[in-house]
Amino acid sequence: MGKTAYTINGTPNGPTGGRDEKKVRTDEGNDKQQRQQQEVSTFRRILPQILASTAKNFLLLDLGMAVAFPTIVIPALRGIKNRAPDEFLHFTPQQASWFGSIAYICQPVGSVLSGIILEPLGRKRSMILVNVPHIIGWFMLHFAGSLEEMYTAAILLGLGVGFMEAPIVTYVGEICQPSIRGILTSCAGVAVMLGFFMVYLLGTVTTWRTTAAICAAIPIATMIAICFVPETPMWLLSKNRADDALKSLQWLRGWVSPKAVEQEFQEMKRYSLNSAKCAICEKSGATTCQHPPLTEWMKLKELMRKRNLRPFVLVMLFFVFGQLSGLTGMRPYLVQIFQAYGVPLDANWATVSTGLLGLIANIVCMVSIKFVGKRRLAITSMAVTALSCISLSIYAFNTFPPGWTSFDNHPGTSHVTSMGYIPMVLFFMLAFFTSVGVLPVPWILLSEVFPFRNRSLACGITAALHYVMSFVTTKTYFNLESALSLPGVILFYGVMGMIGLAFVYFFLPETEKRTLEDIELYFSDNKRKLTDIYIPRRNRDEEMVAVVSKLAEKAMEKQGIDNAVFTEGDK
Repeated sequence: MGKTAYTINGTPNGPTGGRDEKKVRTDEGNDKQQRQQQEVSTFRRILPQILASTAKNFLLLDLGMAVAFPTIVIPALRGIKNRAPDEFLHFTPQQASWFGSIAYICQPVGSVLSGIILEPLGRKRSMILVNVPHIIGWFMLHFAGSLEEMYTAAILLGLGVGFMEAPIVTYVGEICQPSIRGILTSCAGVAVMLGFFMVYLLGTVTTWRTTAAICAAIPIATMIAICFVPETPMWLLSKNRADDALKSLQWLRGWVSPKAVEQEFQEMKRYSLNSAKCAICEKSGATTCQHPPLTEWMKLKELMRKRNLRPFVLVMLFFVFGQLSGLTGMRPYLVQIFQAYGVPLDANWATVSTGLLGLIANIVCMVSIKFVGKRRLAITSMAVTALSCISLSIYAFNTFPPGWTSFDNHPGTSHVTSMGYIPMVLFFMLAFFTSVGVLPVPWILLSEVFPFRNRSLACGITAALHYVMSFVTTKTYFNLESALSLPGVILFYGVMGMIGLAFVYFFLPETEKRTLEDIELYFSDNKRKLTDIYIPRRNRDEEMVAVVSKLAEKAMEKQGIDNAVFTEGDK
């Protein structure tokens, strides 16, 4: 027992006068933090973070509606399903492919702009501003009199979706405690899939024009809700507004007194001060940085450092394999794909079912991510989506005639309807597991993996490239299906999913229950191998040292042994 206590105290090179100073400070800090946290209940401490995240999630509800909207417009304007008697607009297959993908190519512009203006405006103001193009876009769709107006509205929605990514991702990552950050970040997927479900349901029971008018109410409500939540303490500290940052932290931790958040606030100040240092001062270990602030060009150069490149490549490749897992490319054409497979359910209601399954899957993700972790969710979901796509392609190769595509009007589908429940179940599995981990996990990682100094710009650029990939995936679906046939393109998605599974297994670290500082230190270690995917928990390790040391001392006190004398004599 004596040697254990001595070793844990970390004093093998000399006497300590009975106690290690670092341990004493850690013990006192932990005791102080526990006394401060007793000021409010756990529920009260978490509630304001939930409220702030919910206000932010209204944006994501609108985002889900915007992305899902082409799914109900394309079949209506191509005369496949739910075409209103007085509707005068019409889509050709090429025009439909442009409408289904044009928003994605505009989203990168919004993402880059959001990364640039996010720092001067702040997270809160940016989240309010982003609703303006969406309000205009939804009303333009409702009153559209030509295809050009519809394309313009889609562009506005795409710009708005891209613009909202960086402030949303950055905001939730900076206001939440590490213990609940994964859960509250995963709520974003629930909001997005709720938007999908609502649009699919509205498109089934009413016209797409009425649906657009209903969707316009969401961004208006969002602007009102965000006015009642605070700015992030980290952004306020970066602007030298310490008093406002303290008030924001008090609000976010349960409307508590300054003493209750004193320790966390001091840690935030230290983290903010370190993040504000330039690369030269950081390497030299200087306590403060006297160099001028980084320009936008210098920030872009800063992104080329390994601690930014490694998380960027990690998240970007995850996005790529997620896009090629199948559902993203097929989403605007789900109605006609369900018809081509001959599922024993009305194609519109089958689409609604996929939206509902996606919503349930995101709720499962939100509830389980704290216990299962992001890595296991990603591996499981990627494996099942890949196997679902491969199974769908095998079914189609053995059932469909050669060259079968969903864009052609084939006479009769009697040869597939008798076994249509098989692809229906596989499509439902694909929709569920895509929303459990393939789609939400990379967005959760995006809020965690980048250093604070470059987080806004890095999130904006990464989201922009993700939307470029979304545009390519959606726009090329028509060409891929025409060249490879429907079963061929789905087989391609399945193979890409298997490659993505290998990538996730070997290179994705577990960030759950790690602080932002722990994650930043992990990616800053240039000596670490790419396959070394364990992130040490620095704060937890210090707490464990303090706890074990205290237990050792209590055990020796019971035996009547003085710790200082015993330790000294044991050397």
